[in-house]
Amino acid sequence: MISYFICGTARCGSSLLSRALSDTGIAGHPDEWFLTGPSDAFPPGTTHWEDGPLARYYGVIGREEYLRLVQRVGSTPNGVFGVKIMWTYFEYVMKRFHEMSRFARVSDEMIIKSTFPGLHIVHLVRNDRLRQAISWLRAVQDGVWLVSEHEPARPLAEPCFDYDVLAGMMDLIEEGEQGWLDLYKRLDIDPYVVVYEDLMTTEGYEHTVRSVLAYLDLDDTIEVPSPRAWRQADSINDEWVQQFQDWRTS
Repeated sequence: MISYFICGTARCGSSLLSRALSDTGIAGHPDEWFLTGPSDAFPPGTTHWEDGPLARYYGVIGREEYLRLVQRVGSTPNGVFGVKIMWTYFEYVMKRFHEMSRFARVSDEMIIKSTFPGLHIVHLVRNDRLRQAISWLRAVQDGVWLVSEHEPARPLAEPCFDYDVLAGMMDLIEEGEQGWLDLYKRLDIDPYVVVYEDLMTTEGYEHTVRSVLAYLDLDDTIEVPSPRAWRQADSINDEWVQQFQDWRTS
């Protein structure tokens, strides 16, 4: 069995890559199966794990049963299992594991290694952290996290430039990048690094998908599916970049 994490920070291209790998039919179905966090970070009434919509759909009521469910729905028939996790809620994921009796006195590293055998790491990084923070802030403000052919943009509000929030988000991105690197050292795993700016080009997209398949020891000669997530940046992003730079130098 092969397990792998797609790790990154917000707005790093993880949805595009996750969907591409899932659509190959041989690389598991990486998704945010372990999404969780403080209640004030989600709309009222939001639930996760054994209390969430996936568990309810399959009639799962316990956490151990939920883990088995995730292993099943996140795997392809060849036994490859994928998960997508963002640093912003990783600590809450581990807290949920530690709440289980068999993991109560076990280190994070041992939990991960025992739960996800044959673990590989695909680490996404975005070189331009300012544009990453701008994309993040816009998504938080207008509620548009993903756009595709069948998922049109339906903004809930008009985005508004905020220098201090953007600066804080850039700090969080840097903190997340370092947090992941520290974890990889503790796990003794060398991640396969995917650069957002490469992934978002036509040639880079196909090359990246094939390279990740090769890293996972899977068939990298199969047909690469068309992208199922669209780039959302527009002229507003460019304007905010200039505004941020003007504020910083003023």
